[in-house]
Amino acid sequence: MIKQAILFFLVLGLAACSGIDQPSLSANSGVSDTLLEDMPKEWADSYAGNLEVQLFIDRLVQEHNYDRKRLELAFSHIKVRPKVIEKSDNQPEVITPYYEYKTRFVNEERAKLGRQFAKRNAEWLHKAELEFGVESRVIVALIGVETYYGRITGSKDVFTSLTTLAFDYPRRKDYFQSELEAYLLLARKEGWNIGETKGSYSGAMGMVQFMPSNYQKLAIDYDNSGHIDLWNSDADAIGSVANYLRHHGWKAGEPWFVMAYVEDADKVAEEINRGRKPSADMTVWSSLGVLPTQPFSLQKTGLIGLRTEPETISYWLAYENFFTIMDYNPSRRYAMSVLELAESIGSYENN
Repeated sequence: MIKQAILFFLVLGLAACSGIDQPSLSANSGVSDTLLEDMPKEWADSYAGNLEVQLFIDRLVQEHNYDRKRLELAFSHIKVRPKVIEKSDNQPEVITPYYEYKTRFVNEERAKLGRQFAKRNAEWLHKAELEFGVESRVIVALIGVETYYGRITGSKDVFTSLTTLAFDYPRRKDYFQSELEAYLLLARKEGWNIGETKGSYSGAMGMVQFMPSNYQKLAIDYDNSGHIDLWNSDADAIGSVANYLRHHGWKAGEPWFVMAYVEDADKVAEEINRGRKPSADMTVWSSLGVLPTQPFSLQKTGLIGLRTEPETISYWLAYENFFTIMDYNPSRRYAMSVLELAESIGSYENN
């Protein structure tokens, strides 16, 4: 009853605010003045007029001593961005066959730019490889797939995107509410105006496209400038990617995958693309009619099957490092593209 009464009075309070003019943004408000050109005309039409958002604000004020006025001002200047939901339901990593998907990333132009990036940053890549055990070409390829080596980092404000997904995308709302919280805490810590941070439609940031929680935990100031900058510092991007992959289990010098022949796909249908870790050793695969067609290591692997032509599925036996790339993006198409691009780029010593 007490909780219901609180919600009732909160709704009345929001309704009372619905007809007031939007507050203006002062220079020291901590909120970007370019949040949304089509700003909600009334409080009730904005996210500040959403009961669930008000409860979210209450929690940040109570648990993190966040400035309520700053939060309410920021949420009052935004409303749902439908395009974010549309894109979240139509991700190319899910709906695009591999033979089409890979052409965006595994091509000579991106490999060439990757070699140039590696040459410019040979010192940082060498340092990261020694400290974190992640091959330079993998670091470079991942940045290449994510943002074309920093050329395409996203143009949408992260705050509106995350708010839309946190409160209007039920399938993953808990995850995105936690990321929205992480973003707001990060904005306060870094001195960003809420809403001025640009990123992807899903809220990923910088040339490495870290979500806010990963920015908090795994981004590093690799060039010791006193500030982490994943948009403009190649060194910070390189160090942060290497730190991320090692944190998630990358093993230095271990293989990624080997191509495989599958005698009877129906016999191993349940094993193809199952799970996100190696599932069997080579003896087991051999007994199932799955044979590596390249020199191989004896560690456990998982069976990957991707459509490499409209009527052709190719198979690989993937080691632990392959699945570590999937911790960055849980798509086998993505992981394979990163590692195939890495093979095309080669090592920094040769660039």
